[in-house]
Formats: sequence, structure tokens, C-alpha cells
Amino acid sequence: MVSWELVVATLALAFVAIATVPSLENLTRVKNNLTWPGNNNLYVDNDGSATVESQRDFSSCKLQRAVLLLSSIAAAALSLTLAVLDTRTASSSELEHVVAEWLNFSAYAIFFTQAVAIALTHDPVKRYRFAFLGALEQAVLLSTVFLRHNIWNTSSHKRELLLANLLLFALGFLVCLTFPRRPDVFHEGKIVDRQWTVSALSHMTFSWVNSLLTFIVSHQKLAVDDLPTMDHNTRAKELHDSFNEEKRTAKLAKLVIMAHGPAILWQHLITMILAVLEFMPQISLYKLLRSLEAQSPGAAASVSSLSWAVGLGFFLLLNTLGETYMWYSSRAFVFVPMRIQLMALIFSKSMRRKDVKGAEKEDTATKIQSGDSDKNPESGPQDDQTEYVQKTRQGTINLVGFDAARISETAIYQNFFLLTILKMAMSLTFLALLIGWRPLLAGMAGQLVIFPITGYFVRKYTNAQDDLMKARDRKLAILNETLAGIRQIKLSAQEDRWQAKIMAVRNLELDAIWTGFRADVVLIFSWLTGPVILSSISISVYAIIYGTLSASVAFTTISLLGQLQATMSWIPELTTNVINAWISLERIERYLNAPEKTNNTVNGDCISFSNASVAWPSDKDVDDQTFILKNINISFPANELSVISGKTGSGKSLLLAAILGEVEILEGTVTVPTSPPLNDRYDGTATSSNWIIKPAVAFVSQQPWIENRTFRDNVLFGLPFDESRYQKVLSACALHQDLLLLSDGDMTEIGAHGINLSGGQRWRITLARALYSRAGTLIMDDIFSAVDAHVGLHLLENAIAGELGQNRTRIIVTHHASLCLPRTKYSVHLNKGTVDQAGLVEELRARGKLDEILKDEEDAVSDTEDGDTFPNLPIHEHRRASSSAKTEGRLNGSHGAERRRHSTISARSDKIDDGGLSVGPKAIPKKFVEDETTMRGRISWAVYRRYMSAGGGFWFWAIIVLAFAIFEAGLLGQYLWLAMWTDSYSPKAMITGLSRNAPSYNITTRPLKAVDLDPDLRYYLIVYIGISLLLCVEGAVRYYVVFKASTIASRVLFHDFTHAVLRAPIRWLDTVPIGRVLNRFTTDFRVIDSEMSTAVAMVINYALRVIGITIAGIMVSPYMAFFAAMLIGVNSRFALHFLEGARETKRLESVTKSPIFDLFGSALAGVSTIRAFSKTDVYIADMFAKIDNYGSSLWYMWVFNQWLVFRLGLLGAAFSTAMALLLVSMKSLGAPLAGFALTFTLQYSMAVMWVLRQYSTVELGMNATERVVEYSELEIESQDGADVPAAWPAEGRLEVEDLVIGYAPDLPPVLRELSFTIEPNERIGIVGRTGAGKSSFTLALFRFLEAREGKIVIDGIDISSIKLRLLRSRLAIIPQDPVLFSGTVRSNLDPFEEHSDERLQEALQRVHLISPQQGVPESDSRQNVNPFSSLDNHISESGQNLSQGQRQLLCLARAILSHPKILVLDEATSAVDKATDELIQASIRDEFRNSTLIVIAHRLSTIADFDRIIVMGEGRAVEFGSPRELLSGKGVGAFEELVHRSGEEELLRKIVFGDERD
Repeated sequence: MVSWELVVATLALAFVAIATVPSLENLTRVKNNLTWPGNNNLYVDNDGSATVESQRDFSSCKLQRAVLLLSSIAAAALSLTLAVLDTRTASSSELEHVVAEWLNFSAYAIFFTQAVAIALTHDPVKRYRFAFLGALEQAVLLSTVFLRHNIWNTSSHKRELLLANLLLFALGFLVCLTFPRRPDVFHEGKIVDRQWTVSALSHMTFSWVNSLLTFIVSHQKLAVDDLPTMDHNTRAKELHDSFNEEKRTAKLAKLVIMAHGPAILWQHLITMILAVLEFMPQISLYKLLRSLEAQSPGAAASVSSLSWAVGLGFFLLLNTLGETYMWYSSRAFVFVPMRIQLMALIFSKSMRRKDVKGAEKEDTATKIQSGDSDKNPESGPQDDQTEYVQKTRQGTINLVGFDAARISETAIYQNFFLLTILKMAMSLTFLALLIGWRPLLAGMAGQLVIFPITGYFVRKYTNAQDDLMKARDRKLAILNETLAGIRQIKLSAQEDRWQAKIMAVRNLELDAIWTGFRADVVLIFSWLTGPVILSSISISVYAIIYGTLSASVAFTTISLLGQLQATMSWIPELTTNVINAWISLERIERYLNAPEKTNNTVNGDCISFSNASVAWPSDKDVDDQTFILKNINISFPANELSVISGKTGSGKSLLLAAILGEVEILEGTVTVPTSPPLNDRYDGTATSSNWIIKPAVAFVSQQPWIENRTFRDNVLFGLPFDESRYQKVLSACALHQDLLLLSDGDMTEIGAHGINLSGGQRWRITLARALYSRAGTLIMDDIFSAVDAHVGLHLLENAIAGELGQNRTRIIVTHHASLCLPRTKYSVHLNKGTVDQAGLVEELRARGKLDEILKDEEDAVSDTEDGDTFPNLPIHEHRRASSSAKTEGRLNGSHGAERRRHSTISARSDKIDDGGLSVGPKAIPKKFVEDETTMRGRISWAVYRRYMSAGGGFWFWAIIVLAFAIFEAGLLGQYLWLAMWTDSYSPKAMITGLSRNAPSYNITTRPLKAVDLDPDLRYYLIVYIGISLLLCVEGAVRYYVVFKASTIASRVLFHDFTHAVLRAPIRWLDTVPIGRVLNRFTTDFRVIDSEMSTAVAMVINYALRVIGITIAGIMVSPYMAFFAAMLIGVNSRFALHFLEGARETKRLESVTKSPIFDLFGSALAGVSTIRAFSKTDVYIADMFAKIDNYGSSLWYMWVFNQWLVFRLGLLGAAFSTAMALLLVSMKSLGAPLAGFALTFTLQYSMAVMWVLRQYSTVELGMNATERVVEYSELEIESQDGADVPAAWPAEGRLEVEDLVIGYAPDLPPVLRELSFTIEPNERIGIVGRTGAGKSSFTLALFRFLEAREGKIVIDGIDISSIKLRLLRSRLAIIPQDPVLFSGTVRSNLDPFEEHSDERLQEALQRVHLISPQQGVPESDSRQNVNPFSSLDNHISESGQNLSQGQRQLLCLARAILSHPKILVLDEATSAVDKATDELIQASIRDEFRNSTLIVIAHRLSTIADFDRIIVMGEGRAVEFGSPRELLSGKGVGAFEELVHRSGEEELLRKIVFGDERD
């Protein structure tokens, strides 16, 4: 039979030979390895490329090569010496030993060739690989020495040779691990993370992050730029592109697994190795105890005992390495890349997905708004809610914020299924060997009792998680709309009601969380009870069968079952996590499989429609509720101006969307020139001669889309800066005056959605963007709706029809066709969803159709400004006979004045500070949106106190700590009782003092024998089972109280957070992006809700365990206390160093997530503009960069965690080795007590490591609480003040006395000593140029800005002295930008159900959204259905399925219902057609005849017949009087100058004076 020694030597030789083959093959191509790979001899790979400097600094490894060669030569020489000596001295019976020695020498000789190959290889990556293989060969050869030789029982000469060989192998092993892999590489100018750059030793010990960790600790801060960029396997673009390389049709789960297959395979391979390694320390412990049992009492430690003591530490080290790399592989190679990939895929899809605006089921949005929830989680309506929410913008963002996170986090632990199966199999095998199969089967049969309970509560937990995700979807939908409409909510003093609505949905979420927690408590009880039942029955049956119970059997059984318990505890959580992830995968899969925007237009030379019928994109089939633009046959002339007009809701915006390809083409064809891809435009090399690209398209949407960038960046929109063209664009769009008013010129930062701009400014900037673009086709949706009349003329003459508009196809939607008529080539008029009239203007005039197109406008002069139509109060009965003649007359009469104005603007345009000109030193532009604040240093104790206070207060947490202390004391008592039980059978096993758990493997089998159950056995057994069951109950109770405290804390913190945000000053809300607030509402509260409770429980648990073990250890030996204190001290030093860096990384991770939400929300809002400009790839690249920033911070946060775990594991292994050697050397210590002490040693190092790790988790988790508390402690608007009479204001008298207002204490006042008085029921107009203070007065009236000096008095009461809620609830304002919420017509009109349906329909009639017949649409029943025909008709998110005019009218109807005594209108009907506007003005006069009416107007015709007019200028009331007084004064006053410049002077004078002559 072949000896074991020969087998080992042969296997070692085979491994070394195979591992050397690649290097030998490489030696045949030495020439190829003497130069660097890559261009110009610079190293290049997928991660990036080296620079001259990094390659120069790269080590040539001369020292390592020399040491490796010398050590391999010396080792081979020593091996040869051993072989020769054994050959000379061996007997015939030792022939196999001699052969083994020569095989061993052959392996050394082969390794020498490996060392030569390493020394000759200059390719750094190949050299690294060969060196790593060399390290493995050295490790194998090192192991063969131990396996083949008993070193301490050989002759001294041979022992010296063997020890020298061991040292040489160890040296060679370490040297092979020190070869660096490559020089530093850079990607886009930034260094790439060095994990694949450094040596294997640095990689395995996580030492490559030392420099970054030290940098963070020393600077106490971390920015994105401080982090290296990630390698190509962890970058968004590469992950996105690799997933989409092939057209895949499988389920998303399979595709994700395939995409990360190698990493998942590696994760499972390490898991299998770890499953074996986790049992090795206990086997070593068993062997050590058996060795101690074999020793004579008082004898010195044997070599075997010492060897197994060292082996114990060695296997603990291997176990630590295995566990560390399993977690590292799971997080670094699976979790982070998977999360990044899913986020990238979702955003990329959102840029291609159909922009669905259609209505959903009628009850869906109502339930979302109300927070109602179907009790049955499987009910259809609730599924409809979830499906609907996913189609909203916030629903899409939820996929990134929640679902992608849930899937990737499950991927961290999915390998635990394999680990659990393997560990259970091994544990049960050991138990069968230890106690026999009968006791084991009896225990397992008893455990089956709890399986049905576990299964039931797993289902309960799963259902709770499903409900939780649906509740979160609904909560976030409401939160998103609340924050988007916060200004309207605050204006109407509805904060309390909206908070109640938010809290109602939040309560559904917390109910789902609490239901899950309760199910989790039962599951915890189950997995605590299972092993207790198994151990109790197994040990009892064993004791009954054998009549005795030894300490080795008892403690080893308990230890194995404890490990089995820990393993089985993962099963419920793993199962629920996988189910949750599957739900999220299906949600994302539905989104990724949704229809995309297709190229449904036909390429052609001009834009035309042939028998086309189009509808808005929808996920449902066309039905009678679908608005369709039918039978379109039109052809827009190239390079000319075309105008589309028609009544509100006639389909004008839909027609433009059809040109952009953003609709469903139901029949016919739409021909549009194909826009070239962005990459084919070469924008960087564009010149004035080739600037315009004829097929390219630019789009100005009905709602201006402005980004949070500088003024200039919003205009340039990614194009290079051409100063000449830029200045022309500013002049054409009348933006020079606005730049003078902006603090930093065109470098002024614009807030999200243009929040710090007026409506007119926003529209003109979007027009400027289109004009500056290279597009040959400009598609514009009602750009005249937000500008003054004279500015509208200016835009027409200088922008649309001027130099910048020439030779471009211009298609514009407007209610002011007469304004554009002189410049219009082609006109289209829509009516009731079809083309009423279309053709060349001259042809239409010749056929007499032009007057029909213009008949909707009451007057030619009433064109232009902030809406499709301007609100005009009724004019005189004098009208012109021909609207076309009237139009031409007005325009001809105004051209001279307009040219003079244009000349004045042009003359000063070269002096405008646009950011490109400089006169003297230029100040750094101020930031409108401030960077997100991050705390520094450790989490303040105040944050901990706030969390504890919110979670029930000091005494509640004292109860929690007591509950955990009772459990630990009970656990100690259980093992003490077990020790007493076993001691009763063996007098030799004396255990003095307190004893603690000691699993010592004593794998034995005994012959079966039946015995009677003696009274002592029954006594010990009953007490043991009783203690165990009480521990199970207490173990569940302690988690119950923790979960209770967590839920209470979540509820209180969320309430305080919501209260503060809803009542924050409006300027704070304007300057903080919604995504930043939503990040805290979502991600941070997710941590507080679901993660903090477990982390806190684990800290308390392990901290008390450390204390308990320490007390028990002191009873065994005082020396153990010394070593324990040392371990805690050194471990704490590493943990605190880690916390300094990880804390800042966690804060950065939280901060880098907000820009993702911001960009997501902004891009989804402007997706049609982005696609029209062909900028999709630009925004995808921008998002990829932001995802990479987030991914790198997330990645380093977890790498730092593994850095700590590795070092704590090393220290734990060293501690265990030292303690094992100490205990073995104590002659007076017997095997039972040594077993207990060694088990304590294993538990202690693990407990110390876990308490530090979990404290780190709590500290990092408290970052979420810190961020929530930061916003909860915002300075909110004052809620104090006096009450007012119930009927206040009864008269509506308003007095302003010396009012001084500023936006911030450090900013100059915007209103200066403003004084005037408005009598009850007066109609007051407020006019003035941009920046005159009109909007500032509105903010002061509603106390968004508090008075520095002076006061505003309403009906004798100073508004600063009363409660803010009472003030705003008694006033009303209708803003220019309508605010609607997803829901129904009813929920938008009457969100809190205060009015009857009849009253609601009457309000709709008043604003002419429905006909006088209740519920009957104005249009014919065979035509498109009126969206307001039913109060239950759906309104989509932000009212996207309505036109701008319809949204304004719905807001006006809402104001009519409230019927305030003082009403402020800010161009509230600017986007409706003229005929409807005239009717509405009559309704306003009728409805509000007993109210004080304040109208802020851009268009003077709106307020020309008002009682009085205030002319604002530089924050003061320049003039105040009746229109007649202001126009009849001597000289040219401010109002008269405005009238003269308006371009409608004749009309205004007719309104004011009637037939009189001035």
C-alpha cells in the first residue's frame, strides 16, 4: 500500500508542475515580455491608462526578484541535501520515504524555473500572476513539510535543515505576494482605485486604502473628488453597456445573474470554503482537549497540545480570512456593481420610455391622495395603485431609491442559502457522530412542531413587506407632489391638512413595518426554540440511553447546536429578503419592458401630416375617453413661420408633440426631417457659417423647463460659447435688462424649475435656448403667454422673425395669431380635436377664412404676454369691423416705437455684464442652491439623545437594556446548570466559581444500553429545559421591546421632520432641491425604520455578552482578564480609527445620492425637451457620472468595513492562540476547565469584534438620524400670534404703511417705504417692470417675507400680530403657474371634501370648463370627451394630461369655491383663449364683486378699467390712482410711459376714456 507521505509528495509535485506551465510557456516568448504593453509603451487596460509619471514611479521589483531567486536556489539546495542524506542513511523499509524526498526536490527545482520566469517577465500583470501562482506553490511546499515530517521527533541536524527550509519557503511566500500588479492608471484624469494596482499582500490585507483612510482622519472631511474613480467593473457606463450588449429576452432575474455570473460564482466558491473552515477551530479545540485528557495530572504541556494550540489560532485566522473575503466579494463585486447597473438601466430606460400622460382608472389616484388602503393585499385596486404610482415620476425614482437597493442588498446574502445547507449538513453529521443517530432523530422530530408556526409567520412577514413597499410608493407619491406644490399649500395655509394626509399614509407604512416586526419576533422565538427543543430532547434521550452525560458531550452538543441555531436564524430573513427582492425585480422588469418612444415619423424635407390621427401616449388601448386629434392634413413650409391657434384644449400642444414624435400615431403618416445624432454634429468645431443644422430640432415647451444651472448654461445647453451669437440671442429675447437685475449677471445660478425667475423670464430663457441652438427647426408652444405686450412684439420682430429666426422652420402655438399674422406664412386653426382651417395666409385671406381664424380674439391689440390669452376686463362696445385690418393697423402703428426700443436695447447691449465681459475684478457668483451640508467628526450625543427620546425616553431604553441583561444572565445560568449537571457524573471535572459556555468537541460513540431514569437526571433535565424555554421567551421579548422603541422613534422623528419641512421659510424651500429633501424622507428614514432597531439590539446584546464573558473569565484566571483588556484596547483603537473614516464616507454616500434624485426628477420633467434637442445621451452620461460618485462612496464605505473586520479577526486569532498556549501551559488546569476557558476565548474575541462592528453600524446608521434631526430643527415660520374674529376680514380694507422688506438679512431691501391704502371691494391693479417689487409685495402680504419696518393692516389688524395660518387661510391667491395634484377633478377642486358635487360643478361652469348643463361637455358627444365632464375624471401628476389653460381655469374654479374677501391674481388666466378669457373676467366680476381684488398684471389691458392702479418702481409705489387720473396728469408719468411703451396705447385709452378724447 502506498504511504501517505508518498501521496503528499506526488500531489505537491503535480500541483507545482501544473502551476509552473504558464510561466514556462511565457519564457519561450521572452522578447515580448521585455517591453510594456499599450501605446507608446504606456500601460493601458480596461480600467484606464498609466501616465508617464505613474509608469516611471512603478517599481521594477529588482529586490523582490533577487530575493526570490536566492531563496529558491537555497531551498532547492537544502532539499537536495535532505534527499542525499536520506538516500545514504535509509534502510530498505524506508524506500518510499526516499522517493518522497526526491519528488520533493523535483518540486523545488521546478519552482526555481518559476522564480526565473518571474524575474525575466517585464509585463507587470503577467509577472503578478506568476508570482501569485508562486506563492501558492510555496504554500503547498510549506504544508508538505508539516504533513511529511514530525519535526520535533527528528534528529537535530535534520530538524535544522527542515526549519531552515520552512523559513526559506515562508520568505519566498511573502516575497511572491509583494509584487505589484501594475502602475497607477487614470480614467478621465482621475486615478483609478488601487485594489488591482497593488500587490497581492496589500490587496488581501486591504492595506491599499490606508492612505485614503489616513487622509480622511487627518482632514475630518471627505469630498467626491477625494475618492479615486472605480475600476471598469464598477462604473455605470460599462455596466450599462455590458448588460445591453445583446438583445436579451429572459426574465430580469436571470439576466442580472448572468451579468454578474463570475462574481456570484466566486462568492459561492468562497462560501463553500468558509463552510468547511468554520468547523476547523472547533475540531482543533476537540483535538487539544483530547490531548490534555491524555496528559498525566500536573505534567508539562505535550508537543501535541502546543501544536494544536497553535493550530487553533491558525484555523481561526483562516476562518477570519474566509469570512472577510466572502463579505468583501459579496459587497464589492456583487452588491455595489449590481446596484449601479440597475440604477443606470432604469435611468437609461426613462430617457427612452414613452412619456405617458394618459389617465388611469378613476379610483386609483383618489386612493393615493387619500391614503386609503385596501385591507386585502391581493386586491385589485391596491395593485392598480401600485401600478399607477410606478408610472409617475416619483414612482420611477422609487425604483432607484428602493427597489434597486433591495435587490442588490439581497445579493449580498443570497450565498447564505448554500452556507446554511452546508453548515446544517456538517453540524448534523458531527452530532450524529457525537451523540448517535437516535437522540439526534428524536430531537429533530421534536423540532418539526415549530415548522408550521414558522411557515405561517414567514407568510405574514412576506405580506407585510409587500404592503410596506406599496405604502412607501403611495407615501412618496404624496411627498413628491407636496414638495412640488409647497408654495400653493403654504399660500392656502393647508400645512396641517397636508401633514395629516402624509401622516395617514405614513401610518400605513408604519403599520406594515410593525406587522413585519411582530412576525419577526415570532420567527426569532422559533429559531431560538428550535435548537433548544433539539438540544433538550437530544441530550435527554442521550442521557436516558447511556445513563450519564459527560461534559465533553454536553458542551460540544450545545456548541454545535448553538452554531446550528445561528445558521438557521438566517433562513426566515433570507427567505423574506429573496421574496422582497423578487417583488422588486418584477417591478423593475415591468418598467424596463414598458413601451419605448419609437421613431414613428417618416423622414422628409418638410414637416407634414397626411390623413394622420394622433393621441397622447398611453399604456392602455384607445377608448372613448382618449383625446384624439383626427384627420390631419397639413404641410408646414420650410424656413418659414407657421402659427397654430385654437381654443383651450383643442389639441395644439398635441400637434407639436406629434412633430416631436412624442405621440401615438393611430393612422396616417407624419413626415419630419430626421435630426442627426448628437455625435455627428461636431458642436465643438461649429462656426457661424455652419452653425445651423437644418434637420435638427429645438423645442420650447408649454411649461418652461429650467435646470438648476447658471443663466448662461441654461441658454447654451451644452453648446460652445459664441459671444457674438450669445449677445444677439440675449438682445432678441429682451434679456439684457433682466441680466442687469440679476446679482451675478449671466453667471447667476438659477434654481430648479427657475424658481427664482419670473414667468416671463423663464419663457424667454427657454426661447433663448432654442434660438442659440443649432436647430434648423424651432417648435415653440405659446411663448407669448408670459411676457408683456411690447416684449411680445419685440420677441416676434427680433427673435422669431428677426435675424436669428431667418432661414429656420418656425412653428409656434399661440392664442395670438393676430400678433404673428404679418410675419406668418402658414396658419393652422384647431377646433374640437380636428383641423378647422389650414393653409398659406394669403390663400386663407383670399378665401375669406382668415377672419374665422382670428374671430376668437376680441381685439388685435390684445395679443402678447404671459399666456395664450391675457385676462381682459370687458372693454367698450366700440370694436373694429375687420380684425385683420385692425391687426395690421396696430402693428404698423407700433413698429416705429418698437424699433426705437430695440435700438436703445442694442445700444447698451455691449455693456451688459454677461459673465464674459470684465471690468475690474469679478466677484465669485453666489450660489442660489447651496451645497448640501455635512456634519464633521463623530455623531453628536445630542443625536443619540434625540433618537432615544423619540423612542420612548430613558426609562423605556433602561427596560430594553434590562431585558437583554436578563437574557445574558439566563444564558450564563443555563451553562452553569449544565456544568453542574455534567459535574455530577464526573468528580474529576471540578469547576469552581462561575462557569460559562464551553463547547468542546468530543466526537465519540458509545455502545447502546438501556437504563432507568434516575431522580437526579429527571431533576437536572426539567430545570435545564425550563431555563431554556424561559430564555426563548425572553429572547423574543427583548427584540419586541426594541422593535417597539424603533417604531415609536420612527413615528415621532417623521412627524417632527414633516412638520418642520412643511413650515420652513419659502426661501429655504426654494433653495433646497426636492431630491435632497426626498432623499432624507426616503433613504434616511428607511435606515431609521428598518435597520437601526436591529443594529441597536446587536450592540446591546454583544456589549452585555462581553461583560458577562469577562466576569466568567476572571473566575477562571486573572491572566485572562489582562489579555481581555488588551484585546479590547487594541481592537477599540482600530475601530475608532475606522469610524473616523467610515463616518465621513457614510455622510458622503448620503450626500451623493441627492443629486441622483435631483437629476432624475429634472430629466423626467423635461424629457420631451431633452429628446427634442437630441440630448438624451448627454443626460445619460451625466447621470452615469452621478451614479459613479454615489457608487464609489458606497463601495469605499464597505471596503473600510472589511478593513476593520480583517484587523479585528487577526487580533482575535492572535488572542486565541496566546490564550490557548497560556491555558495549555497551566499544569493545574484540567481538561474540563481548560475546555470551558478555551470556549470562552473563542466567544470573547468574536463578541468583542461584533460589538465594535455593530457599534460602527449604529454610528453610521445614526448619520441618517443626524440628517433627519438637522432638518427637524430648521428655523420655521412663526406659528405664534393672536386669534382673529371668525368673520375677519369682513370689509377687505388693506393699508400698507412704510413697508420695508428684504429676502434675507444680508440682502438689500426689495420694498422701500411702501405706503398705500386699498378700500373695501376695490379692484386694484399692480404694474411695473421686472424687479419693481410686484411679486415681493405678494410675498409680504402672505408673510412669506416679514417686514423689517412698517406694517400691513387688514381691517384694522396688523397682520404681523396674528397667527400665520389664520392670515393665509383668510386670503387667496391664484398664481400664474397652476398647481395641480394627481387625483381626480373633485380632489383637486375640493381636496378635503368640504363642498357638494353641485357646488363643484357650478364652479366649473363659472370658469367655462363645462357647459351650463351640469356634467355635459361643451363638445359634441361624438367628439373628444371633455376631461371635466365627470368629477371623477383623472388628473395625472402635475396635471400633465391637461393643457396649461385648463390647469389655470381649474385653479380659478378652486378659488371661486373658497370665495375670499381679499383675492390676489397673478396673470391667472394667461393661457386661455380670448373668448374664454372674456367670459371668465365676467365671472370674476360677478363672483368677487364683494371682494377686494388685487391683480398683478404684465398686460395693461387687463387692469385698464380697474378702480385704481399702483405703479411699482424700485420697491416703491411710484404712482397710485385711477387709470383716468394717471393718464390725465400733466407731463409723462410712470403709468403713461408704460401705456406708451405697451404697443396698445390706443386701446388702453379707449378703455379708460371711452369715446372721450384725451
